[in-house]
Amino acid sequence: MTIEAAETIFWVVHLPLMGFFLIGMVMVLSIWFKGGDRRSLGDMGQGSVAARVGLWIKAFVTEAWFNRRLWRTNFWRWLNHFLLLTGFMLLMTLSGISALSDKVLLHFFPLEHVAWITMWVTPDHPITGLLNEVGGVMMTVGFLFFLIRRYVSPPSQLRTGPMDTWMIIGLGVILLSGWVAEVVRLNSSHVGPTAYVAFVGYPLSLLFRGLPLPWDSLQAWMYVIHGLLTSIVIVTIPFSKFMHVIAGALVTMVREIEEEAGEHTGLQKGAARVTA
Repeated sequence: MTIEAAETIFWVVHLPLMGFFLIGMVMVLSIWFKGGDRRSLGDMGQGSVAARVGLWIKAFVTEAWFNRRLWRTNFWRWLNHFLLLTGFMLLMTLSGISALSDKVLLHFFPLEHVAWITMWVTPDHPITGLLNEVGGVMMTVGFLFFLIRRYVSPPSQLRTGPMDTWMIIGLGVILLSGWVAEVVRLNSSHVGPTAYVAFVGYPLSLLFRGLPLPWDSLQAWMYVIHGLLTSIVIVTIPFSKFMHVIAGALVTMVREIEEEAGEHTGLQKGAARVTA
């Protein structure tokens, strides 16, 4: 199988799966929002559109991403959360920009000479290769912390059920297949002169370089396997323990926005009383 055929298979399966993912997210979030105070959700961040957007962005960064409340209460849980989420967001962002650049910008427009666009579709570009490696390492380290906390030294109150096990298996499969796919690609003919920026994958690839394997064919197969395994795990997010993590982040964001909106409203009322 060629890499072109592998890409075709991936997109034919991936796009419908992402459609199911979006439908699932809409269904779950609609049920979640119905259970909340829709009036307060609609009133949050009163003011200009820019002010409301700024409030949501600030809440996402401080509460959902950085999670300052967890930082204050449990550093190791916070580190686990931060590494996994940051690595995942970085890898998904790189994948999205790569797909946009390759399938839209370079496909429909003559932009092959624009370096800051072509770099996103070059796996071994010094910038994109390094960012991809950092994302993979962050997710892997966060995953190992997660395993230690769940199975090696779990707190007495922590319970690991089937949903937790599925989340662990899903993450493990994505990470393992991702590292295998990178090692295979770095041993194929589709590798650039700066492959060494993959500071983990490149040394690993050297360990297997002498094996008489059909690396180019294996690269195509691993592209499909890793890509579709990731897609399958993503499509289960709305119906698995992954959604609990997202819902928890949303609840924290909403709480932060409500607090800031309440403080802003209180200041406005105080100023009105003073001017009156």
